[in-house]
Amino acid sequence: MTFRDMFGANRDAGLDPVDGKSDEQPIVIPEVAAEVFELFLSVCYNKWRPDTSKMRDEMIFQLLELSRKYQSKAARDYALGRLKSRRWAIAPDKLVSVSLKYQIKETFQYAFNRLIRLHLNDLDCNLLTSPVWNTLIMVKERLDLHRHIVACEPPTMVHSKRCQDRRACNNDWRQVWWNGMGRFLLDGRNPLSYADAMQQFQQFDYGRVCPDCWRHMLDFCKTEKAFLHEDTLIEATCQDLAGRLIKEPLFDDVFVVD
Repeated sequence: MTFRDMFGANRDAGLDPVDGKSDEQPIVIPEVAAEVFELFLSVCYNKWRPDTSKMRDEMIFQLLELSRKYQSKAARDYALGRLKSRRWAIAPDKLVSVSLKYQIKETFQYAFNRLIRLHLNDLDCNLLTSPVWNTLIMVKERLDLHRHIVACEPPTMVHSKRCQDRRACNNDWRQVWWNGMGRFLLDGRNPLSYADAMQQFQQFDYGRVCPDCWRHMLDFCKTEKAFLHEDTLIEATCQDLAGRLIKEPLFDDVFVVD
């Protein structure tokens, strides 16, 4: 019996041919496009690079899937680099979902930060897990409460030495703040950020507020100290949630060839 006869034994015996033994019977990975697998091989073996100038977001996700499937650190690092350059254009709820699936801490924190700024009705509830939803709702509730406090309680007036009627100055300051910052921050259709609200507020007619007092209070408000609490809360929440939900993989990249 020749070697050819031996290799043909499976066929003669009626057995199914083995995938990968011939061009007619390739190994098929249905969830990954051929161009992505080519990119995966090029990254792992560092021999060539296909054209990725028009790399679609879905290709990045598929490359992440291959990096997880075959435990390739090189492919993961390459995909993460491409994802970072494209993440601004990807919906934050989609980014959160991808970050959780492939355990990407930095992208998760970036996406959750963006998520907080959006209306809940604009989000795809099927993409977010219960811990993410629960945390998102609690944070938004605390931020809304803080925004209401800032809108309703103007900073304490510090009068200039030139202020001749401090009582009238103080009363009008409170009234101008409510009519301006209060309305801008709590607008039901288009609430402004603190910075945008300040841009509008400084153009306001300030009534009987002493001009020197007005300029001093504007300078104080422009430091945005009132909203430092918001930024601190968001950053701390992003870090805490990412720490609880994401454990980035540590693996030896067996596909890298020196």
